[in-house]
Amino acid sequence: MCRWIVYVGEQPLLLEDLLIKPKHSIVKQVNIRFLPGLYYGLEDGDKAELEMQAAWINVHGFGVGWYTDTLKEFDPSVRGMQPAQFRTIAPISTDLAFSQLCAHTASKCTLAHIRDASFPPVVEVNNHPFIFGKYAFMHNGSVNNFAKIRFDVIRRISELQNAIQTEAFVSSVPDSNYVFNIRGNTDTEHLATLYFAHLDVIRAGILSATRRAWDISNFNFPHGLQTGQHPPPLHGGSGITIPFNFDSTDSLLLALINTITDIHAIQRRHQVGPFTPGPFPPGKNFAGNKLNLCITDGGNQMLVCRWRDAKDGFPPSLYLSLTAGEKLNRKYSPVLPDPQDSEKVVDPTVKIDSVRELIKRYRKLPSTEQGRHVIVGSEPCTEFVDDWGLFDQNQCMIVDKHHKLRILNLAKFFQGGREHEFEKYHFNSIFNQINFVGRNAPVPVVGVPVHSIDLPASKSDAFEVELDL
Repeated sequence: MCRWIVYVGEQPLLLEDLLIKPKHSIVKQVNIRFLPGLYYGLEDGDKAELEMQAAWINVHGFGVGWYTDTLKEFDPSVRGMQPAQFRTIAPISTDLAFSQLCAHTASKCTLAHIRDASFPPVVEVNNHPFIFGKYAFMHNGSVNNFAKIRFDVIRRISELQNAIQTEAFVSSVPDSNYVFNIRGNTDTEHLATLYFAHLDVIRAGILSATRRAWDISNFNFPHGLQTGQHPPPLHGGSGITIPFNFDSTDSLLLALINTITDIHAIQRRHQVGPFTPGPFPPGKNFAGNKLNLCITDGGNQMLVCRWRDAKDGFPPSLYLSLTAGEKLNRKYSPVLPDPQDSEKVVDPTVKIDSVRELIKRYRKLPSTEQGRHVIVGSEPCTEFVDDWGLFDQNQCMIVDKHHKLRILNLAKFFQGGREHEFEKYHFNSIFNQINFVGRNAPVPVVGVPVHSIDLPASKSDAFEVELDL
């Protein structure tokens, strides 16, 4: 499978210190594995499938994205940090341009990805991360039977595009032409395009409702997303309810839910993915989607998830650290220390902390010189396993610009009783506003998933928490 890593923090981190120098940097993850705790407690079938995936090598392209405010200094219309990008199909361990870039570039938000292609071609436009305005998107995994459903995915994107193009709205792609913006043939780029079409519909719905509910003369709302000025959430008098603003991380979450819902609806029609008819041998129903996703917003907000919706099996690995940045930053650790034997866990069948346990320990730790930061990766980039926790299946983590971290169980939005979750997050109010968008065009149907899906709830402890970093 592919491998990716992301850093978001208060202080910048040199790209070389994150991507090249660590003992198990992403450059080394091309063909070397370090998967502490991944196989702990697994049945033989689940372990064998993950071992097979870990044996694959990642030689089909590399990409790095980093957020910078350089453009803002020269263009007053640009607000906040924007993602820059470097992509190549050259062997990354010997790419001199990449080495020079990393040695002289630092950022408060960096993403990197090495690709194991599901199908050809190996070309730069198929490399992650994919950039959509101020957003970046990475994926490890696969959309099941993508070749069979690709046309329907594009058709769904086109429906959302028609709705957006009826609005005076600056979207995440030029001219709101999402279909034309697809450059390659990967399942990831199509999934990302569907995601950002949904995100833009949500944001357009919220912005449209805000303008309708408030007297436009009292607020200086320029047309577009980058205004930086948001009135408070609205309730009551106007008859319009807007529970959060359009730059909220709840918008990122709802777009993900809507995207998975669309993929499920299409796969159900084609009877593929988690809707593949059986029978299957016991413990061998691996038909489903693997969606280890990372979405960054403006360099200071992020959503990641470890997702698999097959009846059996586990998603690819995903790890979290809230403390490794201090060891990585050469200002505080000029020489990256070697862990003691007691601090190393080489055997993937030996237990390490879950995300729940990692956060519990983090609450008791003093602040570090690196400041508040989050690192998420397919594999730990350092061998200090005490700095890392393993995500459970179908866990989702969201970090907002106020450094609030949320962990939630994404499966709850697709199982029986999901209506309660949508009410809890006030998503139904947003659906009402989305349906107003594109009122002069055929309006795409969005809402609570019609069908539940039989997700293996026993494989996630349903741990949910909010944490101020």
